[in-house]
This record gives sequence, C-alpha cells and structure tokens, in this order.
Amino acid sequence: MGECEFMGTCPFFNNKTSPMPANAEELKNNYCKTNNLHCALYMIASSLGAEKFPLDVLPTEKDKAYAIIAQG
Repeated sequence: MGECEFMGTCPFFNNKTSPMPANAEELKNNYCKTNNLHCALYMIASSLGAEKFPLDVLPTEKDKAYAIIAQG
C-alpha cells in the first residue's frame, strides 16, 4: 500500500474524470495516496494496463471495475 504507481496517468488523480465529485481531494488522500489496492481505477490499470483507464469511473466504483476487467 501507499502512493499509487499510476498517479501520473490516472484520469481521476489528474482531474480528468467526469464529473469530478465534490469530495475528490478526500478520495485522492484515501485511495491514491494511502490505500491504492482498494481503488477501482488501480484494479483496472493493474489488470489491463494504464492505457485502459476509463474517464467515468471513480475509485469507489469497484462494480464498474469488475465489469470492465471481465470484458478485457
């Protein structure tokens, strides 16, 4: 755990997710900077590669991550 290795390319961390939630900074602290293993975007990037980052998934949306990973 710790800082996410994908922070440089992650659309959520770089404010490219649409829409960005009001608590984005709190989520970044909880997921990107502290506990990346529980992040939906980390799950996608570590399974499929950072080039597969979606622009509409938040760190808390694991169900979306599972569906994206299942589709490959």
